[in-house]
Amino acid sequence: MSASIPPIPAPSPPPPNNWVAAVAQGSFWLCLLVTLYFLAQALMAAALARTEFWTTLVTVAWEQQLDGSLWWMLKHPAATSLLVALLCLVSTLASWGMWRGRRWGLWAYVWMLGLSALANFVIAWWMDRLLLVLIALLASDPSAQHELQVQRVLFTLTLVGTSVLFAGLQGWLGWRLLRPDIRCRFR
Repeated sequence: MSASIPPIPAPSPPPPNNWVAAVAQGSFWLCLLVTLYFLAQALMAAALARTEFWTTLVTVAWEQQLDGSLWWMLKHPAATSLLVALLCLVSTLASWGMWRGRRWGLWAYVWMLGLSALANFVIAWWMDRLLLVLIALLASDPSAQHELQVQRVLFTLTLVGTSVLFAGLQGWLGWRLLRPDIRCRFR
């Protein structure tokens, strides 16, 4: 009598690639660090806003009719820092949720990718608008004004190009995170 051949064990499936956890963890720690930085900046800005130098700076900005958003940021530096810290805190929470495998964390993270991509374009537009005003104030000589305009255009093109690059990368990452094989890992 011959013994039957034992069944060959099936190979175990490879462990899932855990790049999502690595991205989420890195993003969490970076966002937390940036949040803490802006909270510390808010404390320093609150102290700085009380100085005579800062009051003079705000007055000059008002008299020169600088952009209203810039004037508001100069007038309320601590509030500006706290608003940025709040946005960073939302990103921190989204990263934490994704790191912990929560479905809400995944969706919040993807939304934050999209919103930050959009914000890059808004910031590029805002900086260009601000530079136009500053060039008009600072350069009275036509040749200096022309040179500053060329530098403004190059700076704006660099910002827009970087925004396009990051939007592409963020869009790719968002698309990758929403694929069914990744989404099924979140509860």
